[in-house]
Amino acid sequence: DDQVKVRGFRIELGEVEAALARHPAVAGAAARVVEQDGHRRLIGYAVPRAAGLPDPAELRAFLAAGLPDHLVPALVLPLERLPLGATGKLDRRALPAPERA
Repeated sequence: DDQVKVRGFRIELGEVEAALARHPAVAGAAARVVEQDGHRRLIGYAVPRAAGLPDPAELRAFLAAGLPDHLVPALVLPLERLPLGATGKLDRRALPAPERA
């Protein structure tokens, strides 16, 4: 399901992905919720265009300018490519979890 709940807010992952994909340096985007230490966190993933990906803080600021706070991922992680399943659709479960700080 592409609709998740984080901190009491319903989030459409596709809306977050579409906003992230609008950044000129992003060729592809994904989002998912990861549970760590009892907290659910929205994580964004970005595949860079040839020029490379900007700093993750810059990507979060870009998202914050156009999305409500609850739709801005806690982290945006770079990926070489999006993981796809046998049908060619995004495999969210194959997206890497962020490393614990």
